[in-house]
Amino acid sequence: MNSVIRGTEFNYRIDTEYGINHDGFIAEGTESIVFKGVKYGNDLRYSCALKFKPRTRLHSFLNREYKILESLQTCRSVVRVLDVIEDLGDFSLPYHNGNQSGEISNENFFCVVEEFIDGDSLQDYCIKQWYNYNTSIRKWERNSTEYSYREVVKFQNQIIQFMISLCEIMKFVSNVNERNGKNNPNLPIILHCDIKPENIMVTKHGNELVLIDFGRSQSIMEGRKYQHYNNASMKTFYADYSDAQWQDIGKNNFYSYGTVGYSAPECYAQASNGKFPFSSQSSAFDNGCVSIESDIFGFGATFSECLSMYEICSKIYEECSDSNDPCFFNKAIKRQLENGVSSGETQGYCDRDFRNINLAYHESLEDIIRKCTGTRRKGFQEPDEMSDLYYHNFYHLQTDIERARDAIPSLDRKSDPLVRQMLSVSGFCATFAGYAFVLWLIMVALANPLARDRWNTLKANYTDNQKRTSFAAVADDMMKVTGKKTKKKNFEDILEFTYSDKPNDCVIDSDEADILASLMKDHISDKAEWGSFIDRMIQNARNDNMDEVAKTIYRLNLPSKYESKGYEFAKALTQVNNADDSDTEMLLSAYEVLEKNSEDREYRKIIAKLAIKLMSGSKTDTIAGALALDRETVQNQLAPLTKIGGD
Repeated sequence: MNSVIRGTEFNYRIDTEYGINHDGFIAEGTESIVFKGVKYGNDLRYSCALKFKPRTRLHSFLNREYKILESLQTCRSVVRVLDVIEDLGDFSLPYHNGNQSGEISNENFFCVVEEFIDGDSLQDYCIKQWYNYNTSIRKWERNSTEYSYREVVKFQNQIIQFMISLCEIMKFVSNVNERNGKNNPNLPIILHCDIKPENIMVTKHGNELVLIDFGRSQSIMEGRKYQHYNNASMKTFYADYSDAQWQDIGKNNFYSYGTVGYSAPECYAQASNGKFPFSSQSSAFDNGCVSIESDIFGFGATFSECLSMYEICSKIYEECSDSNDPCFFNKAIKRQLENGVSSGETQGYCDRDFRNINLAYHESLEDIIRKCTGTRRKGFQEPDEMSDLYYHNFYHLQTDIERARDAIPSLDRKSDPLVRQMLSVSGFCATFAGYAFVLWLIMVALANPLARDRWNTLKANYTDNQKRTSFAAVADDMMKVTGKKTKKKNFEDILEFTYSDKPNDCVIDSDEADILASLMKDHISDKAEWGSFIDRMIQNARNDNMDEVAKTIYRLNLPSKYESKGYEFAKALTQVNNADDSDTEMLLSAYEVLEKNSEDREYRKIIAKLAIKLMSGSKTDTIAGALALDRETVQNQLAPLTKIGGD
């Protein structure tokens, strides 16, 4: 038996100093067995997590989960993959957990090496606010934390911060995509599909969140929904809800795409024999058709459980005879929930309600949780419908949570003497605030003249190496003035200067385009005004920087209702640069933009650039095939357009 796993660059072994039994065991998930490992080689040693997954899932992992994780590695709050070891060689490891036992070896497992996150799952973090684990007797025991108003509100405030942090993570996860400009919240690109407290880690130092376990995650190729099938060839998502299927929870959980308790109703399979758990809602969705609303349901269910932590722990001690572990779903509670879902008794599954748990919790949080987990109605997955009943992206959800945070007093004045003591300084604070307001008015009045003076000085002495330093800073100061008209006038001056003659160079390069785009996003709130600015940026873009300038403009994600030829050209050029030679839809769309605007000489440079791109490789053949034309005809149409550009 070999205890060493040979990886791509490093070797790995189980950290036998970790775990209750010093066997390195961390947890068993729905699709993996996880041990703490040691990564070593080249005189270096690191901690890591070794996730052993069934070999039957190797193809799915490499072609789905791994690709998704690769696209998310720039986000520090998403678990990082260090290595994938398809061949374990002669490594073997006996495995025992409860009634489960066997051997991990190359015959039945492969290994995914992930960073080791020093901390607890969100579930354990919440438990540890009220309980400690006694390692000598292997039992959770109530700690000394008081169950008082003050402690409950402190806990509530920390959970709110976690809610905001997870929204930030999910905004990144759901919208990592070049084609939609990375900022269209209603067009998610990735769904996690298994949000629950066990899949959210809280770091020991700093209480930062890290999202893990993308084993059920899915990419959305088009639209905003993903249809799951348990029989892909027949395109069905059925289950008979027999006892045998319910016993397979966590192993082959095909009656719900996700985890029972956190999966939204639409994640459940359609009943082929017996009663569907959510028959009262089944007309509102297609079974197994998951969307961003499904992830938001898991988000709401997760934090509903977090805020109910003390009562959940107490309930376990009082009502559960087979286990006294204070976890969110121990065996008895999980069985009770499953029986309710299986028999159609799903009251409380949707429209989560914790208002009667503790009066210290603010009602604005109650409203947010209920909106996240709302009973499904027809059209609930459409962003333009029922926006008052459901969240359709994590941007709006985060905004509501932040409003709730700002509306919630950190402690009730009548209930806490420390807060009452602070009231004695209120008179001084009010006076100070008055003086500060007057000072602010004076500074506002002087802001534009001072910024103008710095701007004129910069223009008079401008050199190219000031572009990223003085120019960006002074331009930003110019845009910090009050008044929409003043902001617009100042931006007009900044834009005109970027393509002026001496001391500038008559064209807008990629650095200047970045600065202009940032100024628009940060200071010009009315996107209806962006179109004319974007047109001038494209018209005056430097020829050899055109690809970068177009990409910067495309990322502004100008809504289609605001017409702009410049944005249309920028989108076409960026998509052609990202498209394969066989991507008919994008290439044909760009070709149509050229045809429609070929006579517009104000855009001659980007017309030439786009025409050249479409004549390269097999792109011309793809366009010709889509239009039922021969290659020569398309080339003859494009060739004249390639010769009209130039700085």
